[in-house]
Amino acid sequence: MDHTQVDIELVSLRTGKVLGRPWLSLAIDAFTRRILGIYLTFDPPSYRSNMMLLRDIVRRYRRLPQFIIVDNGADFRSEDFSRFAELMHIHIRYRPAGRPRHGTVMERIFGRVHSDYVHNLAGNTKALKEVRKTTGKFLPSRLAEWSLAYLYYGLEYWAFNYYDTAEHAALGLSPREAFQRSVDSSGLRTHRLVTLTPDFLILTCPTVGRRGERTVDRQRGVKVHNHYLYWCPEFRDPRLHGTKVPTRYDPWDCSTVYVQIDKRWVPARCKALTALGQLTEKEREFITTEMQSHFRLPDRDELSTQRLTEFMRVFTPTGAMELALERQQENRDLYQGLGIGAISPQSTIARTPVDAHRVTQVSSAAPNAPALPVGLLPPPPHEAATSEFVQPDTPDFETF
Repeated sequence: MDHTQVDIELVSLRTGKVLGRPWLSLAIDAFTRRILGIYLTFDPPSYRSNMMLLRDIVRRYRRLPQFIIVDNGADFRSEDFSRFAELMHIHIRYRPAGRPRHGTVMERIFGRVHSDYVHNLAGNTKALKEVRKTTGKFLPSRLAEWSLAYLYYGLEYWAFNYYDTAEHAALGLSPREAFQRSVDSSGLRTHRLVTLTPDFLILTCPTVGRRGERTVDRQRGVKVHNHYLYWCPEFRDPRLHGTKVPTRYDPWDCSTVYVQIDKRWVPARCKALTALGQLTEKEREFITTEMQSHFRLPDRDELSTQRLTEFMRVFTPTGAMELALERQQENRDLYQGLGIGAISPQSTIARTPVDAHRVTQVSSAAPNAPALPVGLLPPPPHEAATSEFVQPDTPDFETF
């Protein structure tokens, strides 16, 4: 497993604005050279990138690797990643520092992704390697026309159809044939199958804080992210009052956290954030920072629903904030359609001021927006994957 920044400028599927270069995470079987999973995002490498890559592997093959070889990056050294590997009986091996030859398998596949596919697309940044030979008319940002979703489906086709069936120089046969030979000789090992159940998705979510626990208040719930209270009906039990429970938050849905009660994971929802829909963790951080600056709030002050609603009525993202929110919107739309995004289904909620601002931008920018690639339409969402994630309805917040 490893990450690299892709040499291409992408645009927003909604507004046509240039959003920058994405990050690509790949997992490859070193024995058969078969690509096992891909993850494309605008976010830099982190624990979330590793967990989304493992989710993609399970979605495609219904199993997890027994050994994972990684570099010494901070994302692979995180406690959440080590704890998940220990729980799922995965052995992590770190490449020796200062010895780049141990990463040749990953560097070779990244190089081939760019030479075979990315460098043939409009908006690629290959020319910037010799920037003095490039004029302003041919800057990648002016030629960009690919969105995150279209590039993902293009990379997916290249990885699992073109590369997977082409003969590999080191093997003498295609990665798919080498993989099938390995299965025929060692068996399917059905006892190691893993499915995309809600419990598995929750285990891939980050824990809160260093200890991963929060204290329960039977009337107010648990406090997460310093500002928000999350509550569920199970907190009415007087035996839970004052106790610490394991807590995890969903990076794709900031309105929901998951607490472990009686050896089962229960969703707890925030009354203040539910009205905003399924915002990502990054979007929540941006909005919270702006609201603290607007109201001049202390760092650990609780944010009420009324105050959040008042702020969203006047909040208009501009500049770097607008660009960051557009990137998060592209990330969320892509992986929610694939069935490996938010765990809880999206509820029918009124449009927020942020979404209304985006719609206004679409209508004003549409006439001048660059044309998107034709002939590469995204496949329909995976219905089988999303059907397993049915969760109870949002609790009645009047009972708080």
